[in-house]
Amino acid sequence: MVRLIAGYATIGLGIVTERAGLFAALVLSIFSFCSPLWALGHIDMEAARREGKVTIYSSVSLEDLTILAKAFEKKYPWIKVETYRAGKIRLAQRIVTEARAGKHQFDVLLSSAFTTLEMKLQKLLAKYESPERVHFRADLRDPEGYWTGAQINTMSVAYNAKLVKKEELPKHWRDLLNPKWRGKTAINANRPEWYIGLLQMMGEEEGRKYMKSLADLKTIPLESATLADELLAAGEYPLFANAAPGNTERIKKKGAPVDWVRMNALPTYPILVSVSSHTKSPNSGKLLADFVLSEDGQRVLREIPRIPARTGMESNPPHLIKGVNIFHINIIAMSGKGDDLEAEFRKTFGLR
Repeated sequence: MVRLIAGYATIGLGIVTERAGLFAALVLSIFSFCSPLWALGHIDMEAARREGKVTIYSSVSLEDLTILAKAFEKKYPWIKVETYRAGKIRLAQRIVTEARAGKHQFDVLLSSAFTTLEMKLQKLLAKYESPERVHFRADLRDPEGYWTGAQINTMSVAYNAKLVKKEELPKHWRDLLNPKWRGKTAINANRPEWYIGLLQMMGEEEGRKYMKSLADLKTIPLESATLADELLAAGEYPLFANAAPGNTERIKKKGAPVDWVRMNALPTYPILVSVSSHTKSPNSGKLLADFVLSEDGQRVLREIPRIPARTGMESNPPHLIKGVNIFHINIIAMSGKGDDLEAEFRKTFGLR
């Protein structure tokens, strides 16, 4: 409304009278003072009903994304959720390709910092300060309002309990440099956050030396995290260096002889939720982002199980976080550097 008034006064008439200027200023001050929801991007529920559809792009597993989408549809049955899932690299490539073709398809993005920060740089995300953001730590909220951390992923060493005795397990990251692990440790190529986290923990110079020494021990590169978990469970190798403990817990619950190590510190990164700057369903998109961050949405994530990022929400099982030394990766420091760091990670470990 204010923009229309201002646009009419300056463009439609070409002359801004003192009275018109005062009127516009008065309207702006009223809206700024009385309507914080307008300033943050108020959701029009009737418009959301008319939109009837929202599309979410994500790098989380399709199974988990489907569970989240169905929970949203149960709460808002008049909105259909369409999903697209790909790894973080392919996901970013698809979004950029669609944007260059003028075909903006996604309304909500749920992905790692790699994808999200790049989309922000490409101006493909809109500012949206969800009212749920107040329940999340400051480092999980973009200072400019473009994204919020919806869940966190810890990374640690997983092991096959039939192949490794507990007393032999590494306790510190440097323990992986023991020659006895030569050719026996898998690396998931799709988790460059692990590489970045250890560089931040150790310092870049020492971290790079460590990574080179680890790669020299003939680590086993695997593109798929799911395959890495399955081969560990099958006894193809004893250690998986950058496993996700939540995933390890899942396959352990199904009877696999696996577990994960409470290392000296676990590098941890968030999965961020954001909305498109070219959305076809702006109200439904904001509603879905709000749901993901709400208590209801965070409970869904917990039961999957994923680790909810909302303050006061326990993980499932609790020991994924309780009693564990967490090192939160500084994702702001990654902005503009993600591609280079990922390329460095892949080159170091001979990944494609």
